Amino acid sequence: MPLFALPILWLAGYFFPPLNHDVAAILDVSTRWIGGEKLYVEVLDENLPLTFIVHGLPVLTAKLLPGTVTFWFTAWVVAGIFASFWACRRLIHLVPSADHALTEALLPPVLLFLFTVLPNEHFGQREHIMFVACAPYLVASMARAEGVNPSRLASILVGLVAGVALAMKPHYLAIPAAVEFYLLVRRGWRPTFTDPIPWAIGLLAVAHLAIMYLVFPDFGLFVLPLAVEAYAPIGDSGWREVLTSNVLGPTLIALAIFGLLAIVFTKTIAARVLVVFGIGAALSAIGQAKGWPYHVLPALSVAILLAALTVSQTVDRYLPISRSAHRLPVAVLCATFMVLLYFQAALYNPPFYKQRQFEDSIGGRLQHIIEQNAPNRTFLVLSPGIYPFWPMVNYLGGRMTTRFLTMWVLQGVYATCDDFPALYNPPDTMGDSEKFVFDTVSEDFAREHPDLLIVDRIAGVPRCQGKEFDYLDYFMQNRIFADAFENYEHLMDFDRYRIYRRKKLKK
Repeated sequence: MPLFALPILWLAGYFFPPLNHDVAAILDVSTRWIGGEKLYVEVLDENLPLTFIVHGLPVLTAKLLPGTVTFWFTAWVVAGIFASFWACRRLIHLVPSADHALTEALLPPVLLFLFTVLPNEHFGQREHIMFVACAPYLVASMARAEGVNPSRLASILVGLVAGVALAMKPHYLAIPAAVEFYLLVRRGWRPTFTDPIPWAIGLLAVAHLAIMYLVFPDFGLFVLPLAVEAYAPIGDSGWREVLTSNVLGPTLIALAIFGLLAIVFTKTIAARVLVVFGIGAALSAIGQAKGWPYHVLPALSVAILLAALTVSQTVDRYLPISRSAHRLPVAVLCATFMVLLYFQAALYNPPFYKQRQFEDSIGGRLQHIIEQNAPNRTFLVLSPGIYPFWPMVNYLGGRMTTRFLTMWVLQGVYATCDDFPALYNPPDTMGDSEKFVFDTVSEDFAREHPDLLIVDRIAGVPRCQGKEFDYLDYFMQNRIFADAFENYEHLMDFDRYRIYRRKKLKK
């Protein structure tokens, strides 16, 4: 019982601030969109439409029921975890190789650990949501590889839920591509083409592609090319660096070792599905070429699940134990493995450290500053980063008064420093993307009159000519921005930010 009770209690901690900053930013965009702003025009972000559609669910729930958007987001993720866990528990019984005492006992608490404890500060990230939503697809694929298919209705539901999650990022489609190709090689053409699961996933992917151009044409025709041009260069790592990173590198080694042990010594077909799923997840992380730890979360989760399967299958194969006569050793083995997982997770990332330190964090102190100096809770931020402004915006009920959440386009434009260039491109020589940001940010600033202007001193742009890129100096080239800035005065310097307050009107 503790193996199931502890993760459930763990979930309660996620209801306390701070919410993950990337998640909070996506929720803010969904809130603005559902609140009436035109997506990809009045509020502009590089994420795909399905991401905002999915995150619109807690926004709509908060409009109908008491509670904030952040509360309902966490509540929906927790509900999804319980639903996925329930589905996995039922589907595990379909996997012939899992019909043994230790395997049947160990896999469910490991899955619950992966859903609830392992994400920690990445709780609610799209990779986390994707793995939770795809876990039934993973278990069903283990059964399909061993010749057992779920019912048609269950297959359709598993495929549709997985399809929604996998379509949120194009990189995720490497996972079903790898899994279905393996199943095609193993089962042949006829079982594959009559299986509803790959058709459901493919249908969702095609439908989302159509939505990008038919329902949200501004994304397909404008934002997507802009993201390819300006967002792709951002990041500290290329795909080679990601491949050999501190997280993905060891994860790939673990997948190889556990996969070899499971396939050679336990003869378990289900282990091959886990290996293939892990390879697809690793390709997804490599394809994103950013090196951010949460990109590796699905591959890491599969490596841990594969370790549990390897241990349990080895015991079940070579030291057969019955369910009725050996409950104590089964419980002790499960508890030992799970305590090791919890212990390692606590060492690697102290549980709820950010929640316990939130009041004294940069985000908590900045929230206090804005509460004291922004009566309308409106501000414009010139920064390359999401944190600490999100989730602060969500908790304050504040509003960012520009269509861009960050200066990611300018980061992409100025990602490299050529030989002897100008520090800032003159307005008459700017490319279309840069000129769009240069003009729209200035127009938004002049029109909205935010309470505060916050300028990040670290621009996220390489030094050029021995000088630092300064967002305020850059936008002061625009007469509209410069005229609006005359109504602001320096309030304070806080951490890496310069904060300007709108001058009070004289009576």
